[in-house]
Amino acid sequence: MIRILHRIVKFCDKKNAKRIRIAYIFAFLNALMKNASIMVAIYLIKLLFEGNKDVLTCVKASGILILAFALTTVFSHITDRLQSSSGYKVFADKRIEFAAKLRTLPMGYFTEGTIGRISSILSEDMVFVEENSMSIIAEIVSDIFSQALLVVFMFILNPLLGAIALITVIIVLFISIPMNKEGLKNSLNRQSAVENLTGAVIEYAEGMAVSKSFGLTGESSEKIRDAFKESREANLRFEREHSPWTRRMEIVYALGLTGIFMGTIYLCGENKLEFANFIGVLLFLMNMFVPFKHMFAMGSRLTIMDIALNRIEAVLSEKPLDLSGSEKPKGDSENEIEFKNVSFSYETKEVLHDISFSVKKNQMIALVGESGCGKTTIANLISRFWDVDKGEVLFRGINIKKLTMEYLMSNLSMVFQKVYLFEDTVFNNISMGKPDATYEEVVSAAKKARCYDFIMNLPYGFDTIVGEGGANLSGGEAQRISIARCILKDAPIIILDEATASIDADNECYIKEAMSELCKDKTVIVIAHRLNTIKEADNIMVISEGRVAESGSHEWLMKQNGIYKSMVIMQEESYRQAEEIGA
Repeated sequence: MIRILHRIVKFCDKKNAKRIRIAYIFAFLNALMKNASIMVAIYLIKLLFEGNKDVLTCVKASGILILAFALTTVFSHITDRLQSSSGYKVFADKRIEFAAKLRTLPMGYFTEGTIGRISSILSEDMVFVEENSMSIIAEIVSDIFSQALLVVFMFILNPLLGAIALITVIIVLFISIPMNKEGLKNSLNRQSAVENLTGAVIEYAEGMAVSKSFGLTGESSEKIRDAFKESREANLRFEREHSPWTRRMEIVYALGLTGIFMGTIYLCGENKLEFANFIGVLLFLMNMFVPFKHMFAMGSRLTIMDIALNRIEAVLSEKPLDLSGSEKPKGDSENEIEFKNVSFSYETKEVLHDISFSVKKNQMIALVGESGCGKTTIANLISRFWDVDKGEVLFRGINIKKLTMEYLMSNLSMVFQKVYLFEDTVFNNISMGKPDATYEEVVSAAKKARCYDFIMNLPYGFDTIVGEGGANLSGGEAQRISIARCILKDAPIIILDEATASIDADNECYIKEAMSELCKDKTVIVIAHRLNTIKEADNIMVISEGRVAESGSHEWLMKQNGIYKSMVIMQEESYRQAEEIGA
């Protein structure tokens, strides 16, 4: 338990950790004042049995009691001010640190089922620790001091009573060791269940439209029902397995109280304990182990907090991309982008094998191949969403790892099939490409992207909220807004995961016009799905099983009777069959 308290303090920054440690002093004084009333009461009982009815003494004793109660309030307030405010400040900073950490992680981290974990850490773990940690620290420190003072007080009354109280405390501490281990194991299961539930809820909400369209709302909810059941069982198991330990402690407390009670009777009978002290011990006997009872009652919250800190720190300790690059290209380079013997793996599976190619300024390079061959991975390595395992990616002659991330991103624009718009206005979604853009610049970009007309037909024009992910717009409209964003950014290198692959014919026409505006006088790398759109590319690279199988112009590749020609013939045949069916 002390270990977890120490861990919470170490989790804080130096300034707030210092405030928490200063609060320990006031927690001790608070505990001292709380127990002062017991000592004063026993003293008054002793005076009463001695027949001392001095009014002045009673007034002084009453004054001490009032002062003790007042100081208890003051010290408690100071402790809360020092610790509670520190907790909120710490986690305000930790959330920013957490977000900054996510920004440095490779994109692969977010494709391994971690979205539910990240969401549960932010919405469950951090909130739980933030709301409980500081109050628990204050209460536990106060309980420890209070219990220690009560044991010392028993020793002052009589060594035998003090020994019984101390033995009881030691036995309770020994019981708490396996209890905490059990609690940590069950807390891990509980938090894992919370993570699974969060992921299931997110998946259920995102897939609602698909489930309804196929009439599978009942079947699709089975997973979320199982997640709720798992969460319920984890919480019940946590309480069920914690209860026996609580009962064992209650038995030890009862035996300890019985021992003190019997010892008090024995000492009084042997005239080794004054009768006034005997009455005083009986009056306050039931409060003897209340501090420890209260402290260990919070044990379950502490173990949950320990697991929550593990999960938070696990993300914060993830290996980030090395963003220490500080170089910028000087002068012109022969190649805008160059891959030199690049290999790359997702965990243990290598998906790119010794790939080499170059892209010159204002060239259009097309990447084609079957799904999963590595086309998107190549684009992601250029964007430095991941780092290569072997070889190097050069950007204008410099290893991409040595460049500042700001320089790299300012020179790249990316348009992918899956468009994400933020729940904000159309204007703000477009101006992300250039945050300081004027209204006129945003309008100009919208016109070039062929989305100005439909924007002006929206309820509030450029001030219309598009909904989360662009939910209030069609796929083609959202795609054109994303292209407007890139046009406004005006980066010299464009990466396209062909935007027209899953768009209807009407939108395809507009998007092609928008892309023509976007790619004018730019270096373009396009992941091609419709091969008829890349016939004019300067170089077409056929990626097969993570390698460059063929490379050349459309005309040259069609003469080779290789993979590319087979792909073109198959696609033309599928288009012809589709037209016949449509006719």
